[in-house]
Amino acid sequence: MKLYPPKDLRSYSFEKLSGYELNDFDVDRFLPVLFQLVVTRGWGLGRSDAQPTEAARYIEELARHPSMRGFDNEHGRAVLEQWVNTTVVRLGYEGRGRREIQLAAVQPIHIGAYRAGLPVEGTRHRKVHLVVHRLLRDALERRGHQNPAEALRELFLHAFGDGVTISHEGVPAFDGTTATLDANVLLSLYYLEAFSAGRPLKVSRRPLDWDPVMPGVMVDLGDQLLDFLSVYQRGLPTIALAHHLAALVNLGLFTTSLRLFHLVNDVTRGGSDPADLAADLPTAQTEIYVDFTRQLGGDSDRLAGECVDRDLERLPTYLEGMLLLKTLDRYGRNEARLRHYIEHKTGPDWLRGLLAMRADPLVELRAGFELEQIVTETAKYNDCTADEARAEIERATPSDGQLDQVVAAIRESQKANAMKSARAWFWNTGGMRKQAGLLRGNQRGKQAWRYAMTDELLTTLLLSTLVDRDTGEALPRMRLGTLLERFEADWGLLIARPPAGYADAASRAVASANLTAFTGRLRQMGFFSDLSDDFNAQYVTNPLIAAGAHR
Repeated sequence: MKLYPPKDLRSYSFEKLSGYELNDFDVDRFLPVLFQLVVTRGWGLGRSDAQPTEAARYIEELARHPSMRGFDNEHGRAVLEQWVNTTVVRLGYEGRGRREIQLAAVQPIHIGAYRAGLPVEGTRHRKVHLVVHRLLRDALERRGHQNPAEALRELFLHAFGDGVTISHEGVPAFDGTTATLDANVLLSLYYLEAFSAGRPLKVSRRPLDWDPVMPGVMVDLGDQLLDFLSVYQRGLPTIALAHHLAALVNLGLFTTSLRLFHLVNDVTRGGSDPADLAADLPTAQTEIYVDFTRQLGGDSDRLAGECVDRDLERLPTYLEGMLLLKTLDRYGRNEARLRHYIEHKTGPDWLRGLLAMRADPLVELRAGFELEQIVTETAKYNDCTADEARAEIERATPSDGQLDQVVAAIRESQKANAMKSARAWFWNTGGMRKQAGLLRGNQRGKQAWRYAMTDELLTTLLLSTLVDRDTGEALPRMRLGTLLERFEADWGLLIARPPAGYADAASRAVASANLTAFTGRLRQMGFFSDLSDDFNAQYVTNPLIAAGAHR
């Protein structure tokens, strides 16, 4: 017998904890909508007239563009279509069997990428764009900007807006004068002229109902994103800057999610106040061991895989804890006698209020009412008696307390979908199918998943770390030991030592060999300089500073 809570209790999403929805997410599709939000100063645009299933029509219109030559025959159109599909847009599939090709997104290689309004399903962004926009604006406000929305707009236009003008209505277009644009950027701007952007919204977007429960962690992520853009906005080509920004956002989402899983699991099981509730940034305790040996099946690869297994095993516990907090929040908002626990409280104080509410006898009384609602709905959908439904609930959710029974019943009714969505978030933000990824493996068998950073993500992480947090300037070099400390403290990434649960002699030897492989990788990528065998005389260098790179 399947359990059926009332419809308004069936959701397994609780964005007050994270700000975003834990579900499948594509960071490349997210960047254009972030661009739109920044350019419109947080207001956004309405739905565009994009027709995703008419990909061929947009190629035809591009071929007829007055600035395009040599694409007016069958061979020219075939070349143009291949060029567009590989550099300008991303294709997806729809229909039964997912066989029908459609436009999924525009590649975020310049700020005008939002003009097409793709993807048309706004829910696919999981509110990540709202969270990142909020973090960046807050970071600018902390740095003394009186109008952070305008300052953020200017930063993005400077970083991604070469060759683009923005109309008063927020519509981007080629300025017609910039002669130094990358050919792919120019092609993208011509291509987008066939789309009519959505109209400006007449009312402001609904404010994001979220204040970080891990304020120090989220403040640091906002600062890192802002520092990266500020430092490298002219030191990298626009396309490269967009790819690095996407990789940094993805890594930030992944590592902060793991920290949130730890926090929720701790507080809902009666643990002490976790360090991540602090306003200052505490050292990450996630201990993500990353393999750099590239020896599949080797000891380092095995250790990295065991860390993935450990983190995946925490997902069911997190989902149960999240549903408990969501239930308590619902009681606090709907029951006047419980409202004082959370009223006017945000972030960590709101979370502590929920935990304090848990002991109030009124919570059990409220849970008793909801439990009867679950009995009624379960009996109706299974065509059985209330006594039979109640017996099934008690069998499936053994517990002495009615609150625990309500949470367990909601969990059992949504478990399959919730776990599927959470795992999709895990491997998407882990970058499993991305060139810049932390998680390697294949979707068919999670037993082969492991933490093994790609060169592309390592480059992003190195450039981000080689920034002076106090001055906001790029560092020409950093001691290797300091870099490893920063990786561990900021991101929870371990390279030169095993996690605490594996601190035996054999694991330490594995980590030592992994460090050697890591420095070898840095040397091949042009980031490493060892002046001697002394660990303190080994430096990670910033090639962009050494080469004086600019665009």
